[in-house]
Amino acid sequence: MLKTKFAKKPTFLLDFFLILIITLPTFLSLLNGWYFSMHDDQHIVRLFLLETGVRQGDLYPRWVDGLGFGYGYPLFNFYPPLIYYIALIFRLLGFSLIWSIKLTFITGFILAAWGMFKLVKKLAGFLPGLLASCLYTYFFYHAVNIYVRGALAEFFSMAILPFVVLGFYNLYQQSNLRNGLLLGIGLAFLILAHPLIAFPSVFYWLFLAVVFFFLKKEKRLLYFKNLVVAAVFGLALSAFFWLPSLLERKFTLVDAVLTKELASYKIHFVYLSQLWQSVWGYGGSGAGLTDGMTFQLGKIQIGLVVASIVLAIAYCIFKKKKEIFPKEYLVFLFLAVFSVFMTTDYSIFIWDKISYLWYLQFPWRFLTFAAIFIALLGGYAIYFLGKFKSWLSPVAAVLFIILTIFVYQKYFHPNKYLKVTDQGLTNFDEVNWRISRSSFEFIPKDVRTKKSDLNTTIPVIEKKDLPKKAIEIISGKGEVEVVKNNFRQKIFTVKAETKMNLKINTFNFPGWQLFRNGQVIKINDNNDLKLITFSVKPGKHLINLEFENTFVRNIANILSGLSLLLLTIFLVRKDGSKD
Repeated sequence: MLKTKFAKKPTFLLDFFLILIITLPTFLSLLNGWYFSMHDDQHIVRLFLLETGVRQGDLYPRWVDGLGFGYGYPLFNFYPPLIYYIALIFRLLGFSLIWSIKLTFITGFILAAWGMFKLVKKLAGFLPGLLASCLYTYFFYHAVNIYVRGALAEFFSMAILPFVVLGFYNLYQQSNLRNGLLLGIGLAFLILAHPLIAFPSVFYWLFLAVVFFFLKKEKRLLYFKNLVVAAVFGLALSAFFWLPSLLERKFTLVDAVLTKELASYKIHFVYLSQLWQSVWGYGGSGAGLTDGMTFQLGKIQIGLVVASIVLAIAYCIFKKKKEIFPKEYLVFLFLAVFSVFMTTDYSIFIWDKISYLWYLQFPWRFLTFAAIFIALLGGYAIYFLGKFKSWLSPVAAVLFIILTIFVYQKYFHPNKYLKVTDQGLTNFDEVNWRISRSSFEFIPKDVRTKKSDLNTTIPVIEKKDLPKKAIEIISGKGEVEVVKNNFRQKIFTVKAETKMNLKINTFNFPGWQLFRNGQVIKINDNNDLKLITFSVKPGKHLINLEFENTFVRNIANILSGLSLLLLTIFLVRKDGSKD
């Protein structure tokens, strides 16, 4: 790939220092002792529950207590875990829950900028890479995801995507097993960060794979083989999450609440005028032009894309014979146009036909992909400019970086700060009621529901119904003592004077096994809330309730475990270059 004469290779420390300077204004507003308001304010609770489960000895707690209105919730069986494990690292280093989440936000900003810089630097040189990194960092949707929506998982997927695109390009340039495995790791991380972004990204990866296959002049078979390795390895490595999530979703309310009602994709398309100009705000998305959040692409970003197109045409007309036009530019231009197209109702015929897209809920989520390719094209403006006036390239890059930061940094701050504590954000009412009411799509599908004032589906659970005890006596006479009450194991002793009917305040969900005196007994969940009930005869009994892996989860865990083992063997042998 041709590069500008200014594309010298700075040291890693200099590169990182420049990226840090570029990104610093995006998270300066987080460098204080406060938390901040956002739409999805469940991150502290999720991290708290993950940490609790891990400290109980379960490295991957699929089930957590507290959520689900106090009846438990298969949270990490369905919700992507990567971001919270990153936050858990900060937590285990001694940071508070609030600071651990904020440091995860900051890490996402830096990684996204670094990934875009490395990608465009590889494609077009140092200065285009630096400018593309800045354009990507200050894309409006980056600010929206953090300071408006609080969509940490989607925000972090924006940090991973540039590395995945880079992985495809590296494999195209050098088709060896090492690059195949690295691409597979990137794909796995994307799935573990945000599967709803990972699914539509399949189109982009197939497109890139096919285009690079035809652009490649030699070793096509080897390239194809390592592409297959990357795909299989990425899917297997992340199978512990996506396979149970996909196959066990039918046991939950997901289909009832995420693809219909207020979350229907049909009312969340973006108007073309909104891509150019829409009011900045901290509200939500609605039908028509009533949105309280912006969907702007950014006038500087659009201007540089247009400039890159004009300069690319001029380059084709006036280029010297020995110079080769970077064909990858046309690929990225198409993908940018396609990404923007998918946010608008012109693409509704695609959305109507691909039902799995409905889980994406909001067509404007394709701004995630638009951000990458628009920033990348903007960086190419500097590349083509350098072909005509080499001295203008560094001047223009510096000016546009400064201008971009100056114009857009004002949007990277919260609507309001919250003077709260870890304890205040993880108390009983916060976890069991407020947060549980805002997200309940993973509770059992047969739990009795009703329609809210907004005509949405909600469980028939009032605050007075929140359980105060782990186990309750429904009928009969006797005593019950709690021996252990962890997320995945609950042990009770029962001294029954008469026949007793008891209720464990836990939703019944595939995986729960109930033992009485060491023998498996049938769970009865024939009640409005699908709670675990059982009966005992007079006498002393040891009751053990355990959340075990289903067949699907065991297969998924084996696939991921084998993938890790094979990766370890590869790293030990260091034979990635010996294809």
